[in-house]
Parts: sequence; structure tokens; C-alpha cells
Amino acid sequence: MGRPKKYHTTEEKLRAIQDKTQCYYAKQEISAWRKLSYQPQSSRCDRDKQEAFRTAPQTTSLSQIRNTNRSAAHQPVPSSTSKFTTRLKKIRNISQYEVTPIPVTIPTPAPPPDPFPKFNAEALTVLQEFEDFLVGKAPSDYVKSLLCRYFKDNSRRQGEIGLFVEPLDDLYEMQKAYESILAKALQTDSPSEHQKKLESAGEKIGQLISWLEDIWRVAIDGPYNLHVTYNNYRLVWQREAKMYIAV
Repeated sequence: MGRPKKYHTTEEKLRAIQDKTQCYYAKQEISAWRKLSYQPQSSRCDRDKQEAFRTAPQTTSLSQIRNTNRSAAHQPVPSSTSKFTTRLKKIRNISQYEVTPIPVTIPTPAPPPDPFPKFNAEALTVLQEFEDFLVGKAPSDYVKSLLCRYFKDNSRRQGEIGLFVEPLDDLYEMQKAYESILAKALQTDSPSEHQKKLESAGEKIGQLISWLEDIWRVAIDGPYNLHVTYNNYRLVWQREAKMYIAV
């Protein structure tokens, strides 16, 4: 077992210190009085004068010390509860501080460059190749010239179905290149006016392909079948381009 506490409270400790101080000064006074009582009369008188001079301020200081001890004994001893309360108040005050946000300006990223000028340039290249392929003719006029060469008696390629098949290889390559450009434009941006313009500009390539494929399917059965179909105005080229030539 540990040693029991001598003082349970701070007040008890201060009172014990005060009592010890009073006992100490009382013993000192008694000791001084005894010394004076055993000294000779002459030396005692001189001693009294010296002691009178010395004891005057000491008595005052002794009373001051006693008063100080008494006042200290009556002062309230701060308890741990008051310290805890003060600490809580400080914490509450700190938590009540208003945090002012500092505005941060985030620079606006630069917009990405417009990719459509590049797509337009690539599309114009394919369209120029298509115009060179037609030798300055319109698609409907180009088909008309092929039919004239197919039906004319003095033509070296009269009745040859290759007149309608051979151009298809080059036209398929142009169509594939143009569709690739449209696909890239669609991945970059959702359907927009730019994309619609690109798509409409390349429609004439697909239209010419459909006209030649229709004539080729009819001409497989020979010139007579193509002649009858043409006279009956049943070719796709005739219906869409509203073209007719006497054969």
C-alpha cells in the first residue's frame, strides 16, 4: 500500500504552512527573551537599545507576513473544474471563428481548334478528283455519254457492258475515302450543319454509282434488254435525272 496523503486539499496544506510559520516565530521570540534574561545589566541595556532598533522593523515585517498568510488562506483555491470550463470556452470560441473562403480564379482552358477546316480540305480533294474523273461533265451527262457509246452503230465499244463496269472501281475508291472523312467528322462533333454540308456535297458520288449499277444489272441480259428498259423509261438514271435520248 502507498503512503497515505498528508493533505487532502490545498486549503489544509496552506493552513499547515501558516501554523508552522507562527510556531517558528514564537520560538524565535522566546529564545531571544531567554538570552536577554541571562546577560549582565549594562550589556543588557546596550542590547536593549540595539534590539529596539532591530526589532521595530522586524515586528512590522512579521505582522505583514502573518497578514499575508491569512489572506492567502482565505483566498479561493482554483479547482480543476474551473480550469476545464475555461478550456472549453476557449475551444468553443475557436470553433466559432468564421472561415472566409479565398476566391481562386481558375483560368479558362482555351477551346480546341476547329477540325472542320481540315475535313473540308480533305473532302474538297476527293470532290476535285471526282470532277476530274467526269472530265468537266455533270454526272447525268456522263451517264448519257456512256449510253450513246453503247448504242451507236459506229462506236468501237457498241454493246460492251464494260462501259458501265469499269468506272465503278474508281468511284468505289472515291466513295470510301469520302465516307472515311464523314466518319472522322462525326467522331469529333455531333451531327451539325458542317457535317450536313459535307454529307450533301458527297451525295453525287453515291448517286452516280447507283445509276451505273442499275444500268449494269439490266445490261447483263444483253443490249436488247437494256434497249427495252430504256424505251420504257424504267432506268433509275432516267427517273432521277429526267433524261432521255433517242436510240
